Amino acid sequence: MSIIKLLPENVANQIAAGEVVQRPSSVVKELLENSIDSGATIIKLNIKDAGKTLIQVIDNGVGMLKEDLKVCCLRHSTSKIKNSNDLFNLKTMGFRGEALSSISSVSQISIISKKNNKDDLGYELKIDGGKEKSFKETLSNIGTSISVKNLFFNVPARRNFLKSDNVEIKHIIDEFHRVALINNDINFIFSNNGNELFNLNKSIFKERIIRVFGNTTNQKLIPINESTEIANINGFVFKPDYSRKTRSSQFFFVNGRFIKNNRLHHAVKTAYKGLIQDELHPSYFLKIEVPPESIDVNIHPNKTEIKFDNDQSIYAILISSIKHSLGQFNIAPTIDFDSNVNLNTPYDYREKSAKIPKVEYDKAFNPFDNLKDTVNVKSEDLIYESLDNSNFVFQENKEFNFAEINSLPVFQLNTKYLITKTGSGIIIINQKRAHQRILYESFLKELSNKTNPTQTLLFPLKLEFDKEELRQLKIIKNSLMHLGFEFKEFKGNFIEISGVHPLLNKANTDKLFKDFLSFSNFDNKNLSHTLNDMLAKLLSKHTSINSNEEINNKLQESLVNDLFACKDPNVCPFGKLIYKVVSTQEINTFFK
Repeated sequence: MSIIKLLPENVANQIAAGEVVQRPSSVVKELLENSIDSGATIIKLNIKDAGKTLIQVIDNGVGMLKEDLKVCCLRHSTSKIKNSNDLFNLKTMGFRGEALSSISSVSQISIISKKNNKDDLGYELKIDGGKEKSFKETLSNIGTSISVKNLFFNVPARRNFLKSDNVEIKHIIDEFHRVALINNDINFIFSNNGNELFNLNKSIFKERIIRVFGNTTNQKLIPINESTEIANINGFVFKPDYSRKTRSSQFFFVNGRFIKNNRLHHAVKTAYKGLIQDELHPSYFLKIEVPPESIDVNIHPNKTEIKFDNDQSIYAILISSIKHSLGQFNIAPTIDFDSNVNLNTPYDYREKSAKIPKVEYDKAFNPFDNLKDTVNVKSEDLIYESLDNSNFVFQENKEFNFAEINSLPVFQLNTKYLITKTGSGIIIINQKRAHQRILYESFLKELSNKTNPTQTLLFPLKLEFDKEELRQLKIIKNSLMHLGFEFKEFKGNFIEISGVHPLLNKANTDKLFKDFLSFSNFDNKNLSHTLNDMLAKLLSKHTSINSNEEINNKLQESLVNDLFACKDPNVCPFGKLIYKVVSTQEINTFFK
């Protein structure tokens, strides 16, 4: 008996949907691209419950005839290509004819479309789980309206794998950005649960970027414009000063299509070499125009990856064009060998000769004189646990006992380390990481308090963010207020801070909020724990002492005592080693 059988059409469609429709944002992408291909000038996107309940796209494109509407949800039905040669000369966003078929097989979909004014009525097609439910005439404007309801209603396992509403709406906004940025000649309106998030009018490319990411983006942009026989590259990159720790705000568009390409990203990063730190990432909005026949788009289900015929040349052109623009706008570091050193000397010191500075010190000072000062450490607080987030293996020294720390005082080494003694050797402590651990556990405790102190600012601090950043900050607004922040205003593209936690330096507030955004990928299921942990980590980072900061003897002793009173004194909140014990036996080996 034969064991190989042809799958039923509905099963085949659901398998295909697994590649095309991964989450609600996948549906948004496909529907928006269809509207763009229809020649629409106005596109409306309505979302409910992060796309789980409803995804609706309404456009004023050419619409569909009765005959086209009947077959548009069948597999591989498309108006974009007619033969295999068309695959290498694509000028549209979609071409496979799989999107509507895949979407309709895992949702309840309704499509209303009207071709032109000659028709008094349009037509409506309803499909539930891949099966046609009805087809009838209805009142309609010119264009198409597609409503996708109850995504994955017939595939419970897939629906259960969806993340929280916050995570899913973030993915939808990312997809919206990718489509709306490059199609700046189209009006877009995006609403979520009845609240309008974006209303973007037709504009030039630069204005569209500013409308999406906020007015402060204007001062960050450097234009790129390079024309060659192989490719035309234009768009904008951010000044090095505005580089980020995360790879957000990075957009490549090839022939009007958003793509992801690690090699092109490496070219951009190479162009910034020497201008930004290795762990930072530049932001960019780059459009690359190449002959359609020189690329292959049909290598990825989501069409976000492409192959170039001459990627080596494009790589080199991209580096050259960005370096040229950075240099043209005086961003690249330069050394002027023709400058006169005397011009850099302050006028009052021009005629004065150099003098040897006097250094005052106490010749009789000995840090080991006062043997009565002791370091009090509770040995019962020192429990060695397995550290999942640490990058080292801790080996307990059986001869080492914190209760044996004797009366020798603590002293500072190179304004970075604290040194103290124990019965089995010496302890070298990184003062910055130690302070971060102490503050981290303190902030975690304060977050569980009913109220926390607030220091009112004499002059309120005003910070600007784009709409997506502001949406993310609103999620943690209550937690920030509980921690001591006061907000005078929290709307538009701005937040106005009138009070901060007493331990927080006002000058660091802007950096702190940027770090909030880089870490703010929350899941509502563990929102409270995630927020508290993130806030405590970032606050400890921005309020701790610096590695090059000189501290007095009392503070040194206090840091050591407080560190070993912590629940986990071994590593800082970011998983890095805080202290190292050098045993007497190790020291003896130095002098053999």
